[in-house]
Amino acid sequence: MPSISEITPVAASTDSLACLDCRDQAARTLISHGWQLLYSGSTPQRVTTTLLDPSESLQISLQIPVHHDDDWNLWLEACHHQLSAPLRDWLQSLGVEQGTLSRLSGLENRVNHALDLSAMLQVARWLQGPIQEIEQLAQEHNSQLVLHLAGLGPNS
Repeated sequence: MPSISEITPVAASTDSLACLDCRDQAARTLISHGWQLLYSGSTPQRVTTTLLDPSESLQISLQIPVHHDDDWNLWLEACHHQLSAPLRDWLQSLGVEQGTLSRLSGLENRVNHALDLSAMLQVARWLQGPIQEIEQLAQEHNSQLVLHLAGLGPNS
């Protein structure tokens, strides 16, 4: 009969393969929405992927723990002061005032306006579909998705 130490590496590699599959499935969800894969990686503790939106103004990083007792972490981070055209159009359709859109889109000459928390919440709402798909993946693997938002401000 094999000892525990002989069984654990097989179980660990099975867990790793399942996590790699989840990571790739989550990345495909975003790629199908126009995002570009920047990189994917893995350690014995977690697998990760990072993607960039088409305008290069937002970045998403997903971290999936290999051991299923931890949460999945989805980081949504602003990369530039300006928003992508599709996001700007979506915000406008929600009635966000033109002055705010100009500031968030980088159309104003003022350069010290950062994407603040309220703008990042709007971004999260814009990405609700892909985020829900990733959350469903996490739930199917008995975990939950934790969303982290980071703007460009000094306190983000």
